[in-house]
Amino acid sequence: MWRERLTEFSDCLQLGLLVCVASIPVVTIGPAFAAGCRLVSRWRDGESPRMLPAFRDEFVRQLRGGIPFTAGVVVLALVLSVDMALLEAGLPGGEFFSVAFPVLLVALMVVALRTCSVVDDRWMSALRTAMRLSTDVRGSALLAGAVVTAGALVWMQPLMLLLVAGPVTLAAVGTIR
Repeated sequence: MWRERLTEFSDCLQLGLLVCVASIPVVTIGPAFAAGCRLVSRWRDGESPRMLPAFRDEFVRQLRGGIPFTAGVVVLALVLSVDMALLEAGLPGGEFFSVAFPVLLVALMVVALRTCSVVDDRWMSALRTAMRLSTDVRGSALLAGAVVTAGALVWMQPLMLLLVAGPVTLAAVGTIR
């Protein structure tokens, strides 16, 4: 019994490593998470494909539409991050925006992860589906908690960046109804 759980845990961490390595060129973060989510969905459905070939095939399949999607998400995240940095200069309304921008950044990550978890080949239709799924407050709050927890773990121990993508991918698939 405990060996099965340990196997599932190690598979989740190995998936995190695969997603992290595939995300090294920043514009491939979306396809990497989409491939990871597809693999987790297959696990949930009772399949047990060989991890590396299944991940590689799905990653290559998602590259075409995933790169423009990821570029857009990265640009939005950078704009929000720059705005948060500018707030430290004492701009008017800083108190409100110092709370609003981090919330918007987490919301952006939730929608992006939900998009990666439902995409087949068409990223724009997956984005619409993710926006609809993000109205599920409970699931979105759980996924936001996973994103914030992963961010805190990486902030405290930067080497955790190599592993947190697996549990976040699992959370993205697990919060879909």
